[in-house]
Amino acid sequence: MSRPNTRRSTESGADTQYGAVQDPNPSRMAARAQSVKAAGRGAMSGTSATTYWSVDKWGIPSQPQQATRRSGTLPAHGSIPTPPAEVFDGLNDLEDKMRATLSALASFNEDERMILLRQCRHEEACAAQAAQPIPPGLLNTHQFRHMWRSLGVKLSREQAAAMFLRHGCDVQGLLPYEVFAAKLQGSPARLLALEPEQKGPYKASGGGWGFKGKILYRYCRKPVFPPSTWDGTLAAVSAKPPKAGLILEWVYGYNGKHNTAPNAFYTANQKIVYFVAALGIVYDPANHTQQFFQGHDDDISCLALHPGHALVATGQVASALDGSADSPFLYVWDATLSPPTSVQRIDFPAEGGSSSRLIVAMAFAPDGERLVVVTGDNRHTVAVYKWRNKQLLNQGVGHNGQPPQVYGVVFNHFVAKQGAGGGAAAVTSMFVTYGVKHIKFWVSTVDAAGKEVYSTSQGKFKGAVKADVMSAIFMPSQWLVTGSPSGELLVWDALPSRPTYGCCCQVVAAHGPGTKMPSVHDGQPVLQGVRCLALRCNNTALQEPKEFVPLQTKQPQ
Repeated sequence: MSRPNTRRSTESGADTQYGAVQDPNPSRMAARAQSVKAAGRGAMSGTSATTYWSVDKWGIPSQPQQATRRSGTLPAHGSIPTPPAEVFDGLNDLEDKMRATLSALASFNEDERMILLRQCRHEEACAAQAAQPIPPGLLNTHQFRHMWRSLGVKLSREQAAAMFLRHGCDVQGLLPYEVFAAKLQGSPARLLALEPEQKGPYKASGGGWGFKGKILYRYCRKPVFPPSTWDGTLAAVSAKPPKAGLILEWVYGYNGKHNTAPNAFYTANQKIVYFVAALGIVYDPANHTQQFFQGHDDDISCLALHPGHALVATGQVASALDGSADSPFLYVWDATLSPPTSVQRIDFPAEGGSSSRLIVAMAFAPDGERLVVVTGDNRHTVAVYKWRNKQLLNQGVGHNGQPPQVYGVVFNHFVAKQGAGGGAAAVTSMFVTYGVKHIKFWVSTVDAAGKEVYSTSQGKFKGAVKADVMSAIFMPSQWLVTGSPSGELLVWDALPSRPTYGCCCQVVAAHGPGTKMPSVHDGQPVLQGVRCLALRCNNTALQEPKEFVPLQTKQPQ
């Protein structure tokens, strides 16, 4: 005579059906085995019920389901209906009562966990004697309630179902009682340590919003947890933009305090272009109106104006919206159109595990066809592009160190007019990068094969005090003037054919040091000195002598 696969028991006037354990039905047994195989060990990373759970033993945990009968009884095969929310809210108090009961019964020879496991095994043995066994180590809700009633704690059917869903039950609605005992008697710190982990926030696409374990954030020293009442469906809704929106009318302020390079210019139609946060702004002083370029998705870090005074290049920090924060980019856009319109975009993805972080500085060549870009990696890579077709012409090291080490880029606009090198390899263009206690000359020439070749030369301070270079401007007679933090102007030889090329030849005490401002590196107050230099349209704003007497190198004492 075969054993029955189900049993019925009348409890409080309601029928409750429980799934059998040694099920003779091959199809059901095969389905259970298939669920174990398909789940794998990684299938448990989504609910707090998975702590101490073994997929190989019990398959994937049962998911909450709606009751199929008006009486609220469990559906066939033991799947658990979802009790009302207020039942879950009271589980903490109920578990405290369970712990207090076990603690009162504990003795020197038998602790709380041993008492609980003994009672669970007694229920298991009673079911076997009644010829209605279930798989070893498992209890159904009827046995669970009967066990606690024998210990002096009464549970309703809904409370038992909520306990099963909270601590984990299999697809047949059976609770591994050793898992329950370990979780009930385990310390909160240990239970949190055993929760599954997720790196990064919830993604806007791809689901996984129901995860309730540990979440590791980039800027948090310790993991964080979702609220106990977390509803993943709300994340799905918030991942989509709302139907209502905002219209940008006006932007206040100017982002000049933490910038190291020039970042405000006049356009060809006498408007002022600058940036605040992730917006490129074109301000019309005549009509007191603003227009906005909104192509960026994170803070703009630098700005450059095309020689034609119509196009603008803006570079940004690497966005964290996709969770990577390692791929900054720049836009070239037309500031004379309404609204401002993108012309070109150049991305700087991470290479070899090294992120570019941000665009530190940019400058257009005098012909407007080349764009120099300095990125925020530890080498401050200097790249020269033919920006219209994204062709990379040259790439080199700007300065080593934590960014920003390079403050700006300035082209020599007088090379084409007066020549700078002569000979077989005449200089076609020149620019300098400058910043923390350095200045670097970059010269392009054309070799015999017609190929553009770049060479570099580190500036020599000679007798001048080696300090940060805050600003720079080329003069028509091939001298370069830079501003220092103390307010002095340093004059450099910028003609490659002269023997003092790349050397500081004179120091002019032009200005005072000014007030101290927070450093862009550590926030400590430091002198800012001469932050910007410019020539007037007639190129005579800085009176320059015909000759400079080179400074004598200071001899060590």
